Amino acid sequence: MTRLLPLAGALLVAAAASTAAFASPASDAWVAKARAAIEAQVAEAGLADDGKVVKIRVKLGSGGADAVLIAETSGSADFDSAVKSAAKKADLPRPSSDLVGRSVTFTLGQPGATATGAN
Repeated sequence: MTRLLPLAGALLVAAAASTAAFASPASDAWVAKARAAIEAQVAEAGLADDGKVVKIRVKLGSGGADAVLIAETSGSADFDSAVKSAAKKADLPRPSSDLVGRSVTFTLGQPGATATGAN
């Protein structure tokens, strides 16, 4: 069984400062709130990054997250599954209208991690 430890400060998610960054202050605010909600849920689940990096993709609908998918594995199916499950339980706010129908990819477990938009 994979050993899972507290992750509190190890989950880092920030808006990317590139062309993939979000276009509006409302989108940026949603990313910040989503990051906080995911961070809280992952910490509550008692997960540790212990060197692992996983990317999750959150597909957004008008009511919130329609799906949470593993975009890039950490190499540990147990860790990926636990992070995905925790992210699904996160109390994400309703997305701004410019995010509806899009996906946001969060990179978890590495310093300077990102949140990027995708179509």
